[in-house]
Amino acid sequence: MWKKYEVELHFSTPFASSTPKNPKDIEAMLLARAPSQPELKRRVEAGERITPLPELAEQVGEGVEATEEVERGYATFKRDDNGLYYEARCIRAHIKDCANQLQGLLGIKALKSKVANRVYVEPARIYLDKKEPDGSETRIVHAMTMKGPRSSLKTIDYVDKPVLKFQLKVLDDGVIDRNILEAIFEYGGEHGAGQERSQDWGKYELVKLAEVK
Repeated sequence: MWKKYEVELHFSTPFASSTPKNPKDIEAMLLARAPSQPELKRRVEAGERITPLPELAEQVGEGVEATEEVERGYATFKRDDNGLYYEARCIRAHIKDCANQLQGLLGIKALKSKVANRVYVEPARIYLDKKEPDGSETRIVHAMTMKGPRSSLKTIDYVDKPVLKFQLKVLDDGVIDRNILEAIFEYGGEHGAGQERSQDWGKYELVKLAEVK
């Protein structure tokens, strides 16, 4: 049913994640991602357990060692006893985003949904071979609000030129083949992955895409 590929991405620029390190920022992030009330009701009626926001915020906070002593606007990587890691779901979101941009060029209708239903990333935690970030950078963010233009500071932890290794699990029905995957990663390498792509961070080269026999 499945084809599996070993993937290796070599980054040529700093790579950053976007998980907040302040508890209030974590709550704000989760609220922004929360399902709509109709969707929430549907999932509850279907018997799905919905994790309460405080519990979910605590889980995320533990992964980044969140503390109120950290100023708001600080983003970092999740970590555990094995070091810093990037989540497979984020790589999968990157792949779907690239597929969405390429569907016209490749002449494949609804390529994003085809990828979403056929391409999966393993393992859940993709380690960066680092115990701590290589550095951090603070920038000024300008935004237009209801009260007019406002400026604030944000700090981003980064890892310099990491190598990400993971597996793709692809449904073997002939829809998503090796050529499409190569095109996605070729585009993605220039588009960038992770945080701060507008600053030319997250650029990479596909070094390995090998089918596992």
